[in-house]
Amino acid sequence: MNYMFKMYPTVITPFTPDGAIDYESYERLIDLFARNECDGLFAVCQSSEMFYLSEEEKLELASFSIRLCKEKNIKCVVSGHTQETLQEQIAYLQKAELLGADALILVSNRLAAENENDEILIENLNSIIDQLSPDTRLGMYECPYPYKRLLTPQVLEYMVGTGRFDFIKDTSCDIDLIRQRLSQLEGTGTELYNANAATLVDSFLAGAAGYSGVMLNFIPEHFMKLRKYLSTASSAGESPASFNPRTARWIGDFITMASAYEFQGYPRNAKYFLVRRGIIASDMVRNNQKELTETQCRELKAFANTARSSIAQIGPVSSPELIFPEQTYFRSCHASTVLPLEDGTVLAAYFAGTAEGNPDVGIWLSRRVNGEWQEPVQIAKTEQTAHWNPVLFKTPDEVRIVYKVGEEVASWKSRTMVSRDQGLTWSPEASYPPPNDACGPVRSKPLLMSNGRMLAPNSDEKDGVWLPRVDVSDDYGESFKLLSKVRINRTNPDEPDYIEGEGAIQPTLWESEPGHIHMFLRTTCGYIFRSDSKDYGESWSQAYNTYLPNNNSGIEVVSHGSDLYLILNPISGNWAARTPIVVYKSTDNGLSFDHFITLENRMFDNNNLIAEFSYPAAVVMDDTLYITYTYMRRQIAFHQIFLG
Repeated sequence: MNYMFKMYPTVITPFTPDGAIDYESYERLIDLFARNECDGLFAVCQSSEMFYLSEEEKLELASFSIRLCKEKNIKCVVSGHTQETLQEQIAYLQKAELLGADALILVSNRLAAENENDEILIENLNSIIDQLSPDTRLGMYECPYPYKRLLTPQVLEYMVGTGRFDFIKDTSCDIDLIRQRLSQLEGTGTELYNANAATLVDSFLAGAAGYSGVMLNFIPEHFMKLRKYLSTASSAGESPASFNPRTARWIGDFITMASAYEFQGYPRNAKYFLVRRGIIASDMVRNNQKELTETQCRELKAFANTARSSIAQIGPVSSPELIFPEQTYFRSCHASTVLPLEDGTVLAAYFAGTAEGNPDVGIWLSRRVNGEWQEPVQIAKTEQTAHWNPVLFKTPDEVRIVYKVGEEVASWKSRTMVSRDQGLTWSPEASYPPPNDACGPVRSKPLLMSNGRMLAPNSDEKDGVWLPRVDVSDDYGESFKLLSKVRINRTNPDEPDYIEGEGAIQPTLWESEPGHIHMFLRTTCGYIFRSDSKDYGESWSQAYNTYLPNNNSGIEVVSHGSDLYLILNPISGNWAARTPIVVYKSTDNGLSFDHFITLENRMFDNNNLIAEFSYPAAVVMDDTLYITYTYMRRQIAFHQIFLG
């Protein structure tokens, strides 16, 4: 028997701070579900706070959900008959059925009181069905509130006999009972969706249609992975090579463990989680739940980090090339930069020596020729002062490198050299003159804008204050001048987009259309911040929170047509772990990102210390993404990923 694992999230209702339904946030949430291959939505349910919505709001929310689902070519089932009397429920359902949902979901505990028997439930159910259109498809939901009424074999037999029911949301949490129900439903066309994570994999392998539950509001990416490894047939009917119950059970175990959060102030905790993902704007609820405690918030932040690391473990994974053997030429290396050339040569530069900041640290270069990395060569070391953060970039006639020299960041001075023979030889180094003698790119590549000017991402670090800026060059990096600074809020926590700690540094840039330049920023507050310019970098918006995770380590973004690729450690927290390292992809100019590929997912090195894969650098050339990054501070890793 072949199955496609199906997913119907029980959708929360975002509210504005004044308590109205926030349809803009709701649309972003539905887009998140669609991107993660959900087959449909279960809207206007208990997760939606249906007991706290007016009838007008419920019908409006149902109509909006159905319209969005049709646009995204997914199904939508709706509920909401919370009224006290049977006639009031029928009146609501008659209005709801006109909206065109794929199924109208009835609530088992609204069909009979807790002390009433199945005969009364069946009688009431029959009355409802008789007063609805014969074309209206139905479902049944064992809603836990105000009491949980499980469906008996007698009720199931009646439901099947009507020929009207397509959808059952099972909340029994009992795999033996689920198997009995599946046996009773076999061949009827009625699909059972399990709401319980602990029994999910077993129930699907026993014949359940899939999942309809709370945790899709938290970790839809995990369910999309589960779908891949659990489905026994593709949509075209053939058996997919990815089917693997063992992998599915591993993912299912994580989902089961995560489902403990269902009891931590749901749905407010889901809303808090989604706010921190940048999906909805507020964690406002109508069900009188208290605000989350500081401990609960910390638990959710830790859960988010663990969830992102877990997705990186699942993959897909790109295998790196290590461009030289460790501790053969130097003890430590860091902060690489990569540059592919037209003849197929790839250059990678980095600083290396005994340890970051030591006087012996210089700038080293590796060349990849005909697919093989040659021995690294030190190309810059003219004084016994630490060298830092080289950046390679191409000009019309040569390759240029810019790097920093100084004992500490506040005293950095910029130096530059050029090569006209694919990095084989380099000109003598030149210093940039005061007053902007620390000019040019600080870590990521400069951006050659559509107006022909070169914009360099830079930042200032002095006296515990980190401030981003951009420099501009009209001669391809031979000289730079300060163009503008980017405003950040690091002083007033009561104002929007506050950055706790030192601030923001090391911008990475892209241009979405002529003159429209954007930057992502490394910060000390646990999230990537963004700023935008509409005038080729002359002025910038105040930096604002993207809610993409940042561990106070370097990030990189590159564009390929209308797609963006962001390379990062997907961990939130100041000086948090620098593993795993992944690539995210955006198709909407950086408004939302999905996991694209994992570069490294090891958590510990050979000494059982936390691993480090950090400071990515990237370039796209000829539909290929070239990436380098620090590998355990002892090597540099290289990836070459075809984008198609």
